[in-house]
Amino acid sequence: MARAEPRSFSTLSEPVVAASGAAMAIELIGDAWVLRILRSAFRGTHRFGAFLQELGVSRAVLTQRLNLLCSHGLFERDAADGGHARYRLTEMGLDLWGVLILMWLWERQRGTGVDGAAHAPDRPRRRLIHTDCGASIEPRYVCAHCASDVSPFDTQAVVVRRPGAPVDQAPAQRPRYRQSSRADREKLPRLMRLFGDRWNCFIMAAAFQGARTFSDFQRALGQGPAQISDRLSELQALGFLRTRAYAGSRQQYRLSPDALATFAITVELMQWGNRWLWQGRAPLTVHHTTCGNLLQAVLECPHCNKPLSRRNLLLSD
Repeated sequence: MARAEPRSFSTLSEPVVAASGAAMAIELIGDAWVLRILRSAFRGTHRFGAFLQELGVSRAVLTQRLNLLCSHGLFERDAADGGHARYRLTEMGLDLWGVLILMWLWERQRGTGVDGAAHAPDRPRRRLIHTDCGASIEPRYVCAHCASDVSPFDTQAVVVRRPGAPVDQAPAQRPRYRQSSRADREKLPRLMRLFGDRWNCFIMAAAFQGARTFSDFQRALGQGPAQISDRLSELQALGFLRTRAYAGSRQQYRLSPDALATFAITVELMQWGNRWLWQGRAPLTVHHTTCGNLLQAVLECPHCNKPLSRRNLLLSD
């Protein structure tokens, strides 16, 4: 199938990366410790001490992250039994199951965290079982309308706000997690270094929407050259971006195959952000050009072709 032309930023008068459900989701969970805590909670960890032991995180960092996750509505703190508090995922938090499954799939297919040197909590589980049919699977991410696989080449980002129309209200600004240092980030697996840092995510989102040159990224993110240059260099070192020379000494930045494979994660983050974080209609949507519908992507079992849910999946070693 022919690849769609990338979206051009030439007519945009404001950054569009911030105006999406995915961007709002990353503002909320785009932190490596938050992602680790969420993954641990889905594996059954609930107690403060258990998080502390499993993740090797400091008490201060864990306390701050858990408090913020509770205040953001992803966790609830339960001390009803009079003992040590339990931290339980709310419906909002549980609805992130699709994001974590797609991260698991990327890690299994791309090799992140599976070598012996990887920290145990960063290694993906070996098998995903669809309990309805009993098969060990690698799920498909498909369009709910036409059942074809979701691909960045068969989708188009559309700004739905008309010039002069009122902007639907975004959520109030939330307290941000303190960003990790470059030295701390270098200890993490590649996927965690991408989705655990909001600026790396925003660079990737701009690239998926068509940004190719340095000025494209500046215009899309509304940031200074030093910050853009730092993140572009990091994403090249991680193998998510490749450069190609044009017009003499100038460079274009292109998404690598590993980067393109993260598209499903980005779409799922957008869908989750639109459900939980945006008040009204989000100003950036994605259309599926294969069938012409607004994209509604779902996880499907490749063995029995039935839709998946958090209740009929089991990760095991």
